[in-house]
Amino acid sequence: MSEEPVRKLFGTDGIRGIANVHPMTPEVALALGRAIAHVFRERAGDRHNILIGKDTRLSGYMFEDALAAGICSMGVNVIQVGPVPTPALAFLTRDMRCNAGVMITASHNAYQDNGIKFFGADGFKLPDVVEARIEQMIATGEVARVSVAPDEIGQASRIDDARGRYVVYLKNTFPSDLTLEGMRVVLDGANGAGYRVGPTALRELGAEVFEM
Repeated sequence: MSEEPVRKLFGTDGIRGIANVHPMTPEVALALGRAIAHVFRERAGDRHNILIGKDTRLSGYMFEDALAAGICSMGVNVIQVGPVPTPALAFLTRDMRCNAGVMITASHNAYQDNGIKFFGADGFKLPDVVEARIEQMIATGEVARVSVAPDEIGQASRIDDARGRYVVYLKNTFPSDLTLEGMRVVLDGANGAGYRVGPTALRELGAEVFEM
C-alpha cells in the first residue's frame, strides 16, 4: 500500500493562515506561483494560462501580485479576474480552458486571515500528488533553481467580463420558463466576493433587489 504524501503547507482545502504570517506571506505566494507554473509546464510542455481570482480581503492584492509574479517568471501567462466567488473561479478555470486556477480566499475565516486554493483544468481541487509535488519543490529549494529565458517570461492580463460569464452560467441553471418578477429580495453580501454577482443575477432574473 502506497503512503499518503506528507504535506506541511496544504491542508484539506488549500493553504490558510493569518495574512503576513508564515505560511501566508508574499514570499511563500511567490514560491507557490513559481512551483505551480513549473509543474504545469512539466505536464503540458508549453506555455499556458493560469487564472487568479480573489475575495475582498485587503491582503488579496498582495497575494495576487506575488502569485502572478511567480507564475510569469516560469513562463506561464496569468489572467486576473478580480473579486469572484470561489465557485466562479472553479467554473471560469474550466470555461476559459485554463490549465489551472488559483483562488485567494480564507472562506469564512476572520478578515485578518487569507488562503490560497488551487484548481485543475477541470475546475476541481488539485490531486494530493500534485500538491505534494508543489510542496516538494518549495521545501527542497528546487523552485529557486529553475527558470526560463527572458524571452519566455509569461504575461499578465486582466479581464473585465469574468463576473458576467458566471452570471450567465447561474441564470442558465434557473428554469427557463420561470422568473423572479414580483419578488422583493434583501441581499446581505457580508463583504464577500459575491457582492456583485449575487445582486446582478437576481436582478436579471426579474427580482427587485435591496442590497446591504
